[in-house]
Amino acid sequence: MSLPFTETQCFYVAILVFIVIGFQRGWKRELVSLVFVLLGVFLIRPDSGKTFMDFLGRLPQVFGFLVTGSSSSGGAQTPAQTTNFFLGPWGAIVLFAAIVGLGYYIGNKAFPKPGTPHERFLGVIPGIVAGAFILAYLSSLIPKTATGQSLFTVAVQAPDPGNFVPVLFLIAIVAVIVALIASRAKKAGGGKK
Repeated sequence: MSLPFTETQCFYVAILVFIVIGFQRGWKRELVSLVFVLLGVFLIRPDSGKTFMDFLGRLPQVFGFLVTGSSSSGGAQTPAQTTNFFLGPWGAIVLFAAIVGLGYYIGNKAFPKPGTPHERFLGVIPGIVAGAFILAYLSSLIPKTATGQSLFTVAVQAPDPGNFVPVLFLIAIVAVIVALIASRAKKAGGGKK
């Protein structure tokens, strides 16, 4: 049995989930969790850590150039070593999930629930960004061949509009839930006049 989804459609469905989460939590809470998502991606992803270490290794040369005006190098640079986690890729995933979970927890404790609909709608933006970074991190963990193609393949059917009825129904249900949440927030804010 083949999935009726393409890789792009799965990405958009996952982003839709992050949109709903961002809408429910509001922009203040989502901004705190976005900082932790970016911190987790930056600290745990090996290539971003290597890039940062290369940047730090070049800082003395930059300061030397700014002070003296010459571009002499102080010695041979050694490439930064990537860190292997204690449980291999599972250790990295667990650590990343812990950092992201801590961000969501701190965001919930630091700020109250959003009171107005515009606070909720602004939460969609950091929700999308956090979701995109989480998905990018998770997709970077999938092994690839020498040509850059994923080792995991999913047999995808040719697009047939009849296959997307359940997806459209699910999106319609989510849209109704979002509309009910928005109307409930509007009623709660406009009690007394």
